[in-house]
Amino acid sequence: MKLKYLIILCFLLACTGTKERIPEEFLSKKEFASILKEVHLAEANFELQKTNGKEDAQNELMYSYQTIYSNHHIDENKFQETLNYYANHPDELEEVYAKVLEELTKERASLDQQ
Repeated sequence: MKLKYLIILCFLLACTGTKERIPEEFLSKKEFASILKEVHLAEANFELQKTNGKEDAQNELMYSYQTIYSNHHIDENKFQETLNYYANHPDELEEVYAKVLEELTKERASLDQQ
């Protein structure tokens, strides 16, 4: 009888997923979501502005990237390394983009109210 409970316990423990921790050298999901939101807004602005002058729009985009990195106290390498980490962990990247979408939705709602 005890063996039966032991086998059931082993199955239950085997079925529980271990939550993988994000290594410290990468940005947290929350911070990365905030940065990605700003990056995507900057890129959307580039797409709108490039019809008026592609070179000026590219310069503005590069300036936007530097401003975003500076505001978050990171550099392009940290951003790229974090992006590569999340790209190799699609479930976590999906969670990050869910946060990006949530932030954009909140921002849109507050703009609609004004």
